[in-house]
Amino acid sequence: MPTASAVTTPAFQELRATLELFSREKLQEGASAVLIKAKVGQQEWTLAEGVLTREGQAAVQPGDRFPVGDQFRTMLAVSVMKLVEEGRLGLEDPVTAYLPGALTAGSPVTIRQLLGEADALADAAAPDADALLIRVVEQLRGAPLGAVLRTDVLTPLNLQSTEFLNAGSTVPDDVVHGYVQVAGETVDVTGTRLPDGIANGGLVSTVEDISVFQAALLRGQLLSPASLIEMKGTVFGDYGLGLDHWDDRCTNGFYYGHAGDIPGYGSIAISSADGNRQLSIFMAYPPQPFSSQPSALALEMTGVAQVALNSGCRFQFR
Repeated sequence: MPTASAVTTPAFQELRATLELFSREKLQEGASAVLIKAKVGQQEWTLAEGVLTREGQAAVQPGDRFPVGDQFRTMLAVSVMKLVEEGRLGLEDPVTAYLPGALTAGSPVTIRQLLGEADALADAAAPDADALLIRVVEQLRGAPLGAVLRTDVLTPLNLQSTEFLNAGSTVPDDVVHGYVQVAGETVDVTGTRLPDGIANGGLVSTVEDISVFQAALLRGQLLSPASLIEMKGTVFGDYGLGLDHWDDRCTNGFYYGHAGDIPGYGSIAISSADGNRQLSIFMAYPPQPFSSQPSALALEMTGVAQVALNSGCRFQFR
């Protein structure tokens, strides 16, 4: 069920064609749902194909929600940077200064390292980076993370469809269901206690809300210029603080955003540095054997997103 602006350029039509083909191929391979939101200037296009659940067969809608996986790190980073701006937290401070006993005594792991690329962390801290940051934010704010995110991000941007679910929360009816294979059986991860499944908590959102958030962040509506620069990271780095980046061939600059990959689900949000060109893709994966390792489909989605957005400016100088 696609929706689009009345007038589109040839470049935007090419972007749409690329993404329509991607969606069609993934549904044929067994994905149960694909949701896409693309925006280039005043041109917008939304695609919703597939079903909400394999059992009910109700068609997905553009506003249906999904678990964003590691895309959550970008919103968490905003809350951390707000504490830095207030002088209540230092990026170079050791985590143990705020959470005594959380890591080995004398551990050198800093707040900056927790927000950075997980591969660069000591093995003991890497799997718990987000959990440790959440504990720090909740301790300094004196409130649960869901309430902090509402204050810092959701309410200012009127993101009414985005919600942080606590572990064991009831899954909302409009959340797209995801599936994995366990011992040859297809299992719904929205209703199980599989590691990293939605039943263990996390952020659910929509392609529209994620797009609004990314644009507001990159246009400086949520943080100071200095904080945004910190989040973007260095030109030669692979990852900033809660923000990934990729080459933007339209400007010779960078796209910013984040991928999300958890069992049963994948997503990617990617925006030009000025927030003018944006793309958000979500997919309920074809059921695959359960694994804690990243899915190859997540890398494919990221590649498709870059190709599609780069095509969106191909004709702008002609």
